[in-house]
Amino acid sequence: MRPLWSTTLNTSGSLAGPTLKASDPPLGTDPSSGGSSGISEQTRPMDLLDGVIRSYDWGSTTALSDFRGVEPSGQPEAEFWFGAHRSGPSSFRADGRSATSLEMPFLVKVLAVDRPLSLQVHPDEATASVGCRREDVAGVLVDDPRRCFPDGRAKPEAVCAVGQFETLCGFRPIPEALEMAARSNLPERVLGPLRSGDWSTAVASALAAPPEEVAAVTSAAEAGDGPAAGLVGRLAALHHGDPALLLVPLLRHHVLDDGDLLYVAPGVLHAHLSGLAVEVMADSDDVVRAGLTSKFVDSMVLVGLLRPERLVDVEMATGSVHRYDLEVDDIVLRRLSGNGLDVEVGGSGGPELLLCTDGSASVRSGDGRSDLVALRGEAVWIGPGDGLTDLRVDGTVHWVACRDLGCHAQ
Repeated sequence: MRPLWSTTLNTSGSLAGPTLKASDPPLGTDPSSGGSSGISEQTRPMDLLDGVIRSYDWGSTTALSDFRGVEPSGQPEAEFWFGAHRSGPSSFRADGRSATSLEMPFLVKVLAVDRPLSLQVHPDEATASVGCRREDVAGVLVDDPRRCFPDGRAKPEAVCAVGQFETLCGFRPIPEALEMAARSNLPERVLGPLRSGDWSTAVASALAAPPEEVAAVTSAAEAGDGPAAGLVGRLAALHHGDPALLLVPLLRHHVLDDGDLLYVAPGVLHAHLSGLAVEVMADSDDVVRAGLTSKFVDSMVLVGLLRPERLVDVEMATGSVHRYDLEVDDIVLRRLSGNGLDVEVGGSGGPELLLCTDGSASVRSGDGRSDLVALRGEAVWIGPGDGLTDLRVDGTVHWVACRDLGCHAQ
C-alpha cells in the first residue's frame, strides 16, 4: 500500500502520522471569527470557494488577474490559494465563512512565476514534526522568517502546467551530472563526492563554495553554451555570488506543456522558474531553502532532507479524463478537458474541489436542487454529504478528491 498524502515514510520505513495542533479550530467554527458559523462541515452543501491572492516578489503583475478575469492590482501576484491554511484561508461564497481543515485538508494553489523561486526542498512527516518541535523549544515564532517548519507536517506536492511551465526539479543521473559538472567548471570539492555517488557531501560542498569558485562557474557559464550555461547565467544575474549556483548544472531542467505534471516528493530539490501552474499539496507551508533567494537559508538542514535517488519524471495528460499518479492513496487529481464533457463527481467520502482553469464548469447536485457555474479562476467545493454530483465541462477543470471511488464519464 502506498503512503497517504498526510503521511510519508520516515527514515525507519514506518508510517508517521499527521500532527494535530492545539491551535486548530474546533469543528464547525469560523477560525476568523472564533464563533459558530451556523453551518457545520457535516451539513454544508456544495458551494463556490473563493481563493486568496498571495503577493511575493517573484509573482506576475498580470497572469493571475488575467486568470481571474479582473483588473491587475499593480502588485506582483504570485499564488492563488484554495484551502484552509491559517496564512490565507479561502471563504465560502454563500456566507463568507472561512474553510476549516476538515473541509479543505489539502491546499490547491495557482502559481504565477515571473521570476525564479528559491532552490528548496520540502520535508517528510518525521522531519517536519521534529523540526517544528525544535523550533518551538528554541522560541522561534511561527511567523519568524527563520522558521522552516511552522506547521510540522510533510509537504508533498504535484505541479500541473497551465500552458508552458519551466522548472528545475530533481538531480540528474550521476554520469550525466558529472558531465555537466565538468562542462560547468565545478570544483573538485563537488566532483570528487559525485564520482563516489555521495550526493550529500557534493551538495554540502557546493553550498560552502568560496566566492572564487562561484565566480569560476559563473564565468564558465558566460563563456559556454547549452541549456545549463544559459540557466546558470540567467540565475547569476539575479543572485550574483550565490553558492547555490553550483547546483544548477546538476539538476534536471523541465519545460512542461499544458497538462504535464511533476510529482515533487519530500526531499526532492527544486526551483520553479517561469509560467502558470496548478499546485496540489498537503496543507503545509514547511520548506527549507538552499539559496537563490533573499530569504532564510539552512543548508545543513537541507542536506539532511535530500533524497537524491528520486528521479522525477514528467507525466503527460492523455484523453479527456486523465488521472495523475501522485504516488499516494488518499488524494486523487484528475484533469478534465473537453466541450460538453459530462462527468459524475462527488461520493468520494471526503471533500472535493473543482478548479476551472479554462472555459466553464456547470455543477448540479444529485437531488437537482442546487446548480453552480464556475468560470475560469473559480472553484466549486463539494462536501462529503453532497453525494454523487453531475458536472459538465466546457473547457478544463482540475478535480481534486480526498479519496477515490472512481470517475464515471458519461
